[in-house]
Amino acid sequence: MKKLLVLLGSTSSGKTDAAIYLAKKFNGELISADSRQVYKNLDIGTGKLPSINSKVSVEKGEGYWVLDGVKVWLYDLLYPDKRYDVSQFVTEARDKIEEVNFNNKLPIIVGGTGFYIRSLIDGFSNSLIPLDQNLRKTLEKLSLIELQTKLQNISSKAWNQLNNSDKNNPRRLVRKIELLTLKPKLSKKGFPGLTDFEILKIGLFAKREKLNQRIDKRVDSRIEQGLIEEGKRLYIEGLSLGRMRELGLEYGVLADFLENKLDEKQFSKKLKIKIRQFTKRQMTYFKKEKDVIWIDVAKHNFMENLEKRVVGWYKS
Repeated sequence: MKKLLVLLGSTSSGKTDAAIYLAKKFNGELISADSRQVYKNLDIGTGKLPSINSKVSVEKGEGYWVLDGVKVWLYDLLYPDKRYDVSQFVTEARDKIEEVNFNNKLPIIVGGTGFYIRSLIDGFSNSLIPLDQNLRKTLEKLSLIELQTKLQNISSKAWNQLNNSDKNNPRRLVRKIELLTLKPKLSKKGFPGLTDFEILKIGLFAKREKLNQRIDKRVDSRIEQGLIEEGKRLYIEGLSLGRMRELGLEYGVLADFLENKLDEKQFSKKLKIKIRQFTKRQMTYFKKEKDVIWIDVAKHNFMENLEKRVVGWYKS
């Protein structure tokens, strides 16, 4: 079977460093499973670069970066004032997995957005697809006849599959048009799981005290790298404080800073607390994930253990 490596874990667990190392060892390319790294110009806050201990070369392309010679897909897909959802991720990630595999390379999913990873691997139904509020507002202004005509133009097959009640129900017509317009690659039941791949899932973790130390060090490093300046630049370029808060974590705290609710010392302290709280929620979610091999990144032989696990699976 085709092989897929998944490297998951909480913020500050060193996933990107480890994934780049493995990609070099096993001729792989990375596919980011992060709900915010898809956005352009959210670079420092979302941790697109590896950890502070790594000095790597960076090249930026359309929808990808090349870090130290390793291609990382699903970076910089759209601007942060736009919306991105799990169905878009699953569609694009599957395409990249197939492309990387076709090129005789190992696709490596790396990220901390657990819902994205689970949806990609296990699949999900149409009912989980978020609404597009702008499209919905436009559709809700249409008459029943206009909605019926629009659906018939998009897909006569979908129209003919509806019963008379659905054909005359504006709400159901709007939802059907929404699904067909936004998610052209959906199957009837939604997205299937990745049943055609042999998948190895490795989770990176550290005990709470060690992880908190890594978080604090990472926040300090990002501030030195220009996190606050990144926030100021985004705001000047038109990203609203409300949208920054929606983007969460670093950008939510940056919005408070830009409103003069925090000074720089308070900003650093609050951000460290927020990220610590977030990593607890991440790990609670990941602990429910099936078939994960967990490796402690604080162990001195961590990378050796990681490589051994992958070698045994990859050569089998």
